[in-house]
Amino acid sequence: MFSELKNAYKLVQYGLSFKKQVGFAILFASIGLVLEVVTQGRQSTGAFYIVLSGLFIYQLIISADVSTLVQSSPYKKKIQCFYPIISVVPWTYITFTIIAVIHGLFAKAGGQELTQTHAQNIFLIGCFLFVTMIYFGVTYKFFVVSTVLMCVSIFIPITAVNILSKSGSTLFDSYGKCVVIAYILLTIGSLGGYLLAQITYKYELSKLAFRGMLGKKK
Repeated sequence: MFSELKNAYKLVQYGLSFKKQVGFAILFASIGLVLEVVTQGRQSTGAFYIVLSGLFIYQLIISADVSTLVQSSPYKKKIQCFYPIISVVPWTYITFTIIAVIHGLFAKAGGQELTQTHAQNIFLIGCFLFVTMIYFGVTYKFFVVSTVLMCVSIFIPITAVNILSKSGSTLFDSYGKCVVIAYILLTIGSLGGYLLAQITYKYELSKLAFRGMLGKKK
């Protein structure tokens, strides 16, 4: 598995618009850090941006499949389905763990109300990651439909959290419980994204998904 992981990361440098994508990843991470500092972790947006920055690796690897050389390669399916997911999962787990620890420290420094706020945020991050990992499994084949569905899906956990908070649910009384739920959602999302990539493998890559990078390439 370690050798496969090394192969996956080697492919990153062959992705379309490598410098541009790395720049976006750094930008997302930077925005996330600023938001975390400014809000002291009281919002989920900053943390999500930090974790999301690592997912640009997925796009770089799968964009290498646009090459005619890869199209005729026996590794084509691995490059589309396996390498992208195994390359981003470790990064996602590491960054999420760091975020969970930081938010846990913020929560510990405050009272019960602050604990609930951070519990809600970490729960939302888990939901967002679930949606995002599923989205990455299909977006490079069905870009428009998957993007619309993702945008709609993002509002579901936000609405659910608001309803649970107003109804007096005890779910967010335990920060640790919400962290565990978030890990479970991230794991299920990663497996779901991988399975969807396998199922949709035979469909052609969406030109819209790579429009910006291909335009740069021409």
